[in-house]
Amino acid sequence: MAVSDQAAGLNTWLGAAESVVSDPMGARRQPAKGSSHRCPNCEMSIHVMSSLTSSVCPFCSNTMERTVLESRLPTPEAGDETDAGRASEKYNKMHGGLVLGFNALLVLLITLAIYFKLHNLDYYWYQPWINLYSLSVGVFILSRFILAAFYLAPRDVGFEPTVTVVVACRNEDDSIGKTIGRIYQEGYPHSKLEVVAVNDGSTDRTLDEMMKALDRHPSLVVVDFEKNKGKRHGMAIGALLAKGEMLVYVDSDSFLMPGAIRKVVQGLVDPTVAAVAGHTDVENVGTNALTKMQDVRYFVSYRVLKAAESLFGAVSCCPGCFSAYRKVCVLNVLDRWLYQKFLGHYATFGDDRSLTNYLLRDYRVLYDDEALATTIVPEKWGKYIRQQCRWKRSWVREMLYAGRFMWCKHPVAAVSWYAMTVLPMLAPLVMLRALVWGPIMEHYFPSFYVGGVLVVTLLWSLFYLEKTGRPHWWAGFVFTITYVLFFSWQGYYALATMRKTTWGTR
Repeated sequence: MAVSDQAAGLNTWLGAAESVVSDPMGARRQPAKGSSHRCPNCEMSIHVMSSLTSSVCPFCSNTMERTVLESRLPTPEAGDETDAGRASEKYNKMHGGLVLGFNALLVLLITLAIYFKLHNLDYYWYQPWINLYSLSVGVFILSRFILAAFYLAPRDVGFEPTVTVVVACRNEDDSIGKTIGRIYQEGYPHSKLEVVAVNDGSTDRTLDEMMKALDRHPSLVVVDFEKNKGKRHGMAIGALLAKGEMLVYVDSDSFLMPGAIRKVVQGLVDPTVAAVAGHTDVENVGTNALTKMQDVRYFVSYRVLKAAESLFGAVSCCPGCFSAYRKVCVLNVLDRWLYQKFLGHYATFGDDRSLTNYLLRDYRVLYDDEALATTIVPEKWGKYIRQQCRWKRSWVREMLYAGRFMWCKHPVAAVSWYAMTVLPMLAPLVMLRALVWGPIMEHYFPSFYVGGVLVVTLLWSLFYLEKTGRPHWWAGFVFTITYVLFFSWQGYYALATMRKTTWGTR
């Protein structure tokens, strides 16, 4: 059945009448009865505390079996209001004199970077291909910083549409309760807010945590997949059930800051915009050097790379951590996205980048650095490596798809995108030539190559320090070292293992 037919009657699927009395935060004062609707064919149940005007399964259109849902007295919220008020702690403004000093230092570093690249021109014909690569990388990185300097977040024009926040997860019982609680505490008017939580066949207590959240927030909709279907199906059922005009997808280990929803939907006031990526920082940044490194990497990738892409409405990936979409645009591509295949297999990861590509073909996609959230990142190197392998596979797959239409975008955005896809695949070969072959076989130290890499790393590390005031700017060098020694080679590994469909971190 086509998605347009499935969605036709879903705006009236859920009744508006609440079956319980709530306090301002949504916590129930007394137990009430809701209902559970199960589709045996899809092995899926939908639990609500509101009345239903339809019991048709959104996936297969079969009639769902209805049973009474006995609620329980609500347990305390996971995470309190003080937890939701820490936005100011994430960014520490530096003294005006220090800001001027840092900006002068950044200009000096850019000058040094240009000097190293001019050296490549002087000796271009000695190693033409290596020098061409080095010049291309230098121009690309410096252009990102220059373009990002002109970035402005979408203006707050008071746009306040109805919004459905969708959280799809598997085996996240330690964070899902807090994630849902923070959505309701975030501050968006509850009369215009709907939350759909989807349990994707978890084997831990994730469903139980969702049901506890339902006791606290009677407007919550809980969907339970009895067997694992994949995150894409969880995101899809959220879109099909949504009553809101806009969809906001939030990962189960991500936490919204106050005002995040209102801010992230402002860019969608423009009908040519189909999606807006919010800004996500690392929640568990203080754990170890790995989490600090990811915090630096996240910030630079958002505030430099996505900011530069946003100037042209061509953000290449709206992360699953926290992004907003125009629902009608998502429903228009839902069938193709949900059943996407690659090399004969259904796509089971890279859902966010894939959905962005389906929308980016015909619409603009923006980034809003004022819509803030945090997310829990891997704390162990093994889990981080597996995560990066999964991301790299999806990047390679979606690169092949997006390459067919990106040339139609703004020329600067198009050239930048193709450079961003080609240069990382060449990086390992160039590094091998500069750091191994040259010193061993030709007996020279790659001083200009190493110097250029260190200057660029210092540039983005100090940029991070100046913008955030966080002291662990040095972690940017941890990323550079690990990228040179290991992660740069993952592109080749991803190509060799493209048929793998496992998630890797569950």
